[in-house]
Amino acid sequence: MYYLIAALNIEKDSALADAMMTVIVSKKDCLKKGASPSGLKLGRSAKYFIGQFKKNPRIAASYVGGTPENGYKFKKSSLTMTVVKKQDHEKGLKIFIQSGGKDNPTPLQLRKNNSGQWKLTEYSSVCTGVKKTPQEEGDF
Repeated sequence: MYYLIAALNIEKDSALADAMMTVIVSKKDCLKKGASPSGLKLGRSAKYFIGQFKKNPRIAASYVGGTPENGYKFKKSSLTMTVVKKQDHEKGLKIFIQSGGKDNPTPLQLRKNNSGQWKLTEYSSVCTGVKKTPQEEGDF
């Protein structure tokens, strides 16, 4: 959920979203940067995802209540994320979250670090595209 909240902030402040994401993803996906609140900034591959969320803000919205039918609107005061499946995976956990704009749940992998914090270690599928709204589907 925290990763999605960071993604929702990309339009307002992409530097803040970057800093927020560094707290959630593995340090392997980050570079050192003293000016950031976490002391890190996203590395090249992790930063690519910011670009995808920025190009299509509906992606992040689709995980917290947005659907093609409601124009990808969601209530900021009551964000919800639906985990449809959870399974042990290697040294961590694999979860599948539902997007209102995709047919299939999205897989994410997490592992606990030495400090006991859960970090995203595989999350590339989260930033893939979503369906068009019914109005857009009919406009051809």
